[in-house]
Formats: sequence, C-alpha cells, structure tokens
Amino acid sequence: MMLLTTIIVLSLIALSALLLAPWSSRGEYDRDTINQALYRDRLRELNVDVANERERAQLVEELQHTLLQDIPDSAKAQQRPLNRWVLLPGVLLLVIVSLGVFWKTSAVNRVQELQQVVALTPDLMKRALDADAEPLTIEEVARLGLGLRSQLEAQPDNAQDWWMLGRIAGLLSNYDMSVQAFAKAFQLDPKNTDLALDYADLLSRSTDPRDSQRGGEMLRELMNSGSTNVRVLSLLAFNAYEAQRYQDAIDAWQAMLKLLPQNDTRRAVIERSVAQAKASLSVQATTGK
Repeated sequence: MMLLTTIIVLSLIALSALLLAPWSSRGEYDRDTINQALYRDRLRELNVDVANERERAQLVEELQHTLLQDIPDSAKAQQRPLNRWVLLPGVLLLVIVSLGVFWKTSAVNRVQELQQVVALTPDLMKRALDADAEPLTIEEVARLGLGLRSQLEAQPDNAQDWWMLGRIAGLLSNYDMSVQAFAKAFQLDPKNTDLALDYADLLSRSTDPRDSQRGGEMLRELMNSGSTNVRVLSLLAFNAYEAQRYQDAIDAWQAMLKLLPQNDTRRAVIERSVAQAKASLSVQATTGK
C-alpha cells in the first residue's frame, strides 16, 4: 500500500515538472548559427589566401550559394514547437486512474480488516463470557463490537448478540448505541429477566429524565412479576433516590436487608443509605422540596 502511494506521488510530481518546467527552444537555431560562423571563417581565409580579386569574388559567391542552400525552409523555421498543454488531458486521466486505484485498494484493505475482525469474533466472544479467561483489552472489546455489528447485519434476529453489543457499547461509553442494542434485544426476547434487568439498569442510570423514568418503570414491573432479588431492589432504590422519591428508596433498601445474611458486608452500606434517605426525606417534608 505504501509502495503504491509512493509511485503515484512520484508520477504526479514528474508530470507536473514536465508541464510547468520551461522547455528549451535553442535547438532550432543551432544549425543556422554554426553555418554563419563557418561562413565568416571561410570568408576571412579567402581574403587572406586569394589575391586575385576576380577569383576571390567567384569563390565568395559560391560560398554564399552554399550557405543559402543549407538554410532551413522558412516554413520549417517558423514551425511552432509542441504545446505542452496538449498533454493535460492525459495527465488528468492518469490522476483519475491513480486516485481510483488508490481508493479501490484502500477499500479492499478495509474489507480485509473487517473480515479478519469477524473471523476473531467467536474467540473474543468466548473470552468475554469466560470468567476465568484473560480479560479483553479495550481494543479487543472494540473489535468484538465491530464483529458483532457485522454478524447482526446478516442475522438481525439474534437477541443474544444484540444484548452483548449493548453491553460492549456501554463499556465503550457509547450510550446511544447501547440503548438501541438493548432495545432491539428486549424486543426480540422480552421475557428474559436478566436481559430486562441489564436494560433497566442502563436506563435507570441515565441522565435523561425520560430514560431514567422508563428504567424505574421496568424495575417495578420486574418486582411485580415476582423477580425479587438483591440486584432489582438495589437498582430500584438507586433510581428512586435519584428521583428524590426517598420513601420508595427506603422501602427497597429495607427489603434488601431482609434478603441479605446477617454477616453480609453490604448490610452496613445499605443501613447508611437508609439513614441518609431518611434525613433527606425529613428535609423534604420540612421544606416541601
């Protein structure tokens, strides 16, 4: 690729020099100049060597006749040199062809890179799902996301791939793509509780009030459907607290305390959160805000 680019650039530089550099026209006058110099030298020799006036005059006349015969025709002498700008169409054609080859080669390289990423997608997916495997780097996460998008173009009804793409986009801080991917996955598999919980988690943490509200609604729907677990309660409490619904947050955290063992280290954090929510609720009741 680098070699092709270098060849194209050097070719364009050479053609530019051909068009713009001055062309020498002295070659047209070299023959006439030489003949005149020879005539003058021969004339001096005749003046020195030939004493007879009549003989010298005859020789001078012959010399002049010889010079006239060797002078180029006037039409030929006045012939204009080739205009360099007639080469311009060919140069433009070469530029267009070069750019076309460059673009085509670049496109081919991009396709090859995408094919390589797609080929690595299964292995990257396996590592991502294996808790004991080496964690993916950010670059590998981005490649996995690219590979999943390529796979989803061919298999758009794969809810698992949409789910994974949503999680990857979240890791890459691409919120819009993450929401779109989760929405597509949830549309394809609405009864998947874990998927719904991940989707609700994403929405409930959003700075967009509408997304946050939608996330809270999904969490309450999960609670009402019997999906009562620590994670649902934790997300529900967080969502309620951020929305300044302190009593709902307190209720969710207290429900969590009932589910956790007495020796669970999370109990202390939850108890502090309950105390903070009660204080905020008291201030809210006093100020009306």
